[in-house]
Formats: sequence, C-alpha cells, structure tokens
Amino acid sequence: MVVCFGSLFLVLLGVFGIFAKDLMWELTVWQNQMKGLASERTEIWDLMTTIGGVVAIIFGVLGVYMFFTNGL
Repeated sequence: MVVCFGSLFLVLLGVFGIFAKDLMWELTVWQNQMKGLASERTEIWDLMTTIGGVVAIIFGVLGVYMFFTNGL
C-alpha cells in the first residue's frame, strides 16, 4: 500500500513540476532563503523542472502499475 501512495505522490509531484512551475519556484526561493542563498529563475531551471516532472511521472506510473500487477 505504501508503494502505491508513494507512486501517486511522485505523479503529483511530476504534475506540479510540469504545470505549476510558479508554485515550485516559490518553494525553491523559500528553501534557498532558509539556507541564506540567493535565487535566480533561469531557462535551465525551467527545463530541469520539466524534465524532473516527466521522470517523476514515469516512475510514479510504473510504481502504480507494479502495485496493481504484482500486488506489492
């Protein structure tokens, strides 16, 4: 059951990474402020956030598939 919830969380995180970039950016700025670092949103950050979102969705879907086919 934990595998299924973890996989669904990955899918949700991936969707946020692709479609809610402003929210992800605000979280990044908040984390950097806690560390005392400056933040600058760049094209590379946007690209890597999209790639990370796609990868998270792929692994999340695979996890859900494995859960329902193998009963993990």
